[in-house]
Formats: sequence, C-alpha cells, structure tokens
Amino acid sequence: MRNVDFKKHSASVREVAGKRTEDNEVFYKEHLKQLVNDGNISEIEITPDSLPGGGEFYELAEKEYKLARFSEVNFGKADAASEDDFVKVLDTCFYYCDFTMCGFNNIAFINCAFVGCKFIECYTLGLYVIFDNCSFTSRISGKKSIDDMPSAFKSCEFSARFSDCDISQMVLDKCHYYFSHFDNVDLCGTIFLDCSFDTTKLTGCDMRGTKLINPRFIEFYIEDSGKKSRVDRKTFLGFINYNRKEEREIKYAAEVYVIFSELFENNKLLDMQGEYFYLNKTTELHILRGFDRFKSILGLITCGYGERPSFSLITSLFLILICGTLYMLFGVNYNNEILVFHPSAKELAPPLGKLVLWYHFSLVTFSTVGYGNVTPIGGSLLVSAVEMVSGVIMVGIWVSTLVRKMVR
Repeated sequence: MRNVDFKKHSASVREVAGKRTEDNEVFYKEHLKQLVNDGNISEIEITPDSLPGGGEFYELAEKEYKLARFSEVNFGKADAASEDDFVKVLDTCFYYCDFTMCGFNNIAFINCAFVGCKFIECYTLGLYVIFDNCSFTSRISGKKSIDDMPSAFKSCEFSARFSDCDISQMVLDKCHYYFSHFDNVDLCGTIFLDCSFDTTKLTGCDMRGTKLINPRFIEFYIEDSGKKSRVDRKTFLGFINYNRKEEREIKYAAEVYVIFSELFENNKLLDMQGEYFYLNKTTELHILRGFDRFKSILGLITCGYGERPSFSLITSLFLILICGTLYMLFGVNYNNEILVFHPSAKELAPPLGKLVLWYHFSLVTFSTVGYGNVTPIGGSLLVSAVEMVSGVIMVGIWVSTLVRKMVR
C-alpha cells in the first residue's frame, strides 16, 4: 500500500546506471588488453580519409570486426526508395568496436551481433536504420559467455526499427529516437537515461526491469497485437520531462502515463497501475479549464483520484477544524447556555474548555454520531447540515479508497 517515491527511485536508478557503466568500462579495458596480448589483435582506426577511392560510404564487407574504431564514417547508401533498396549487412559480428559520430543511411543490419560496442553521437541519415534479429549484448542471441558484454548508446539520434533484437542490460544515455519502432525487442534490465521518444512505437516488447529516467515523449505508443508487452515490479517510468508552458507536451506526458497504467493493469500489477493513473490525472490537471478543472481538483483533494487514502483523512480533519471554528463564531447551545466567541482586545483566544467543546461537536456532527449534549443555533444550523452531508460522503470515500488500496 506504500506509494512509490519517484524521486528517490530515479536517483537510485541513476546510481545503478553509473555503477553499471563504470563496471562495464573496467571490463572493457581489461578485456581489450587481453585480446590484444593473447590474440595478437591490434586496434583499427577507420576515418573518412581511409575510405577507398575517397567514397562517401564505408562498405561493411567483412563478417567480423574486432577493435575497430569508426570515426565520422557513414554507412549505407545515399538514396533509397524503400527498404528493398537498403544496403544489407548480414550475419556480421562487431566485437568491441567504437562508432563515434557515424551516420547510418538507408542500411539494414540483419542477424548481426554488437558485443561491447559503443555508439557515441551517432545519427541517422536518409529514411532510417534497421536492426533485424540483432544482439547488442552477446554474439549469439540468448547465449552469453564471459566474453560477452552489453553495448552502449550515448547522445545518439536515431530513426530506427528494432525487430526481434536483444538490447537487454544496456545503458542508453541522452539518446533521441524519432519515427522509430521497437518490435518484439528484449529490453530486460535496460536503462534509458534522459532519452526522448518522438513518434515512437513499441510492440510486444519484454520490458521487465526496464527503467526510463527523465524521459521526454511526443506521440509515443505501445500497440500490442499477437504478443503482449511484458512488465514487472522492477519496471519503472520516472517523472516525464515536459515543458509546463507547452500544452502539447503536457498532453503527451499525460497520455504516456495512461499507456503505462494500462500496461501494468494488463500485466496484473494493479498497485503500479494506480500509481501511473494518479500521475496521469495530476499531469492532466495542468491543461484542464473551467468545470473540468474544478472536478479534477475536487477528486485530487478528497481521495487523490482514488489512489491516496491519506488525502481523504487530511481533508476530513480540515473540514472538522473549519466547521469547529464556525461553530465557535456562530454559537451552539450547551445545557441551555449559549457558547459563542467574538475575539476582542481583551480576549484574543477562547478558553480551552470551550474550544474543546466546539471541536468535539464538530467531530460528532461530521461522524453523524450526534450525542445530543450540544445543539446548533443560528448560522451553526446550516454549518452542521453541510458538515453532516460532507461527513457521510468523506467517510465513504476514505473507506472505499483505503479498502481498494489494501486489496491491491
């Protein structure tokens, strides 16, 4: 029944991502030394100046690349009318390769493996880049050894389609995906840090343990057909980064919270579904106007949209205090004695005994117990009527919200 502390959880995920990156970097350097020493393999530097014939695109003709450093190199071809015209790279293993500021233009990687590779400030040219049945963690999808290591993406801008790929346990830092599609992708344990998704769709992905920290979304969809996207209690979407002055961004953020709420509901994780439903409603509140805004605020303060039983209790206590103060000002009848208080220079505060009596009457009126030892008079009659109705409603709301959370 405990609410998720999104700020604390996000900070914890950032620490995990930093530790994972640091550990991978240590393993990366140590493993490279071992490869160079034991395998007599030397690093290869590939730049635009090293392209044969001064061409614009580098041809990936080998079946295996080890310790290759691609810097400011373009892959693919200049023009393509459709995917059929793409340059196809088949059954190729990229082993501890670096791609720095490289362009991917009308190219498809099919049945390829990227082991311990780094994609830094890479981008897409032309239509998009395709990764079909590719692994970014091991040489053989689903089979890992001590030589295997997750790849990493940092500050990349991709228009891409990932189909049947393994991107598990990776850290993707400050990447921007636009007009992209993740179809049947293994995202288990993957961490997205400060990434943005523009017109991006996910279909049938395994997102157990996936973390998205400080993401931005514009037209993001999860559309499942035959295979349902999977999440678990370790799956986490942090607070979405959006401009509060841009109504469009607020709308998209609210929609993504709904998407994840429905996703957790479909996976029978109703407590997490409630958390993202609450975030959807509080985000949506920023763009509501008129009576719709009033209704939303009322739903927030009375029960936190059905997700915060403590809000009902706090609102009830607030009503009791307000009504008790009004009884003090309008007066009540106690044993044929009129008890009323009007502040003056001589008496700024009422006696404690009478103060307890006024708030005691407010409490029993709110709870509809009504002992009968105190009766309202004058303006207190209207206040007591409103308080009784409010009490019946608020007690019902509090009990139903509390039971709902406990059952979950």
